[in-house]
Amino acid sequence: MNPNTIKPLTLPSLLLADRSQLPACPAVYFVLDGDAVLYIGRTRNLQQRWLAHHRWYQLKVMSGNIRIAWLECSDASLLVAIEKALIEHFQPSLNRTRVEGEQNTIKLVIPKALKIRFKALCVRAERDMSSVGGQLIENWCQEQEQAQAKRDESNT
Repeated sequence: MNPNTIKPLTLPSLLLADRSQLPACPAVYFVLDGDAVLYIGRTRNLQQRWLAHHRWYQLKVMSGNIRIAWLECSDASLLVAIEKALIEHFQPSLNRTRVEGEQNTIKLVIPKALKIRFKALCVRAERDMSSVGGQLIENWCQEQEQAQAKRDESNT
C-alpha cells in the first residue's frame, strides 16, 4: 500500500456526533477537522471503537466539524502495518500526545482471575481496558436510568 494514494477527504466519513452510525468493520480511521488529519487509529470494529474512544471528550469540544473517515480493511492482520505507514505519512497532530478531557480515574478491586480474563479479551479485541471499562459503565448507567424512568412512570 502506498500512503500517497490515500486521500482521507475522499473516504467515507461521518460527523463525530454521528459515530454510532459507523459500520462495524475492521478499518484504519482518520479524525479530520476540515482537511487537517488530527488522528489516525486502527480497529477490528469501527463502530465499537468509537462508542467509547479515549479521545472522544477531547475531540467533541474542538469543533462541530470533526469527522471520522475510514479505510475499510478486509484483512485485519494488515491493520497495524497500514496504520503505521499512514501515521508516518500524515504525521497527525494528536497521535502520541497526551489525552485531554473529562476523564477521571476509578479504582476497581476485582479478583485477579477476572482481571487476567478481561485483559486478554481486550488485547484480542485490540481495545484498551480503560475504554472498554468506560463503555461498560456507560451501558450500565443507561440501563439503570431507563429502569428508574420506567419505575417513575409506573408510579404516576
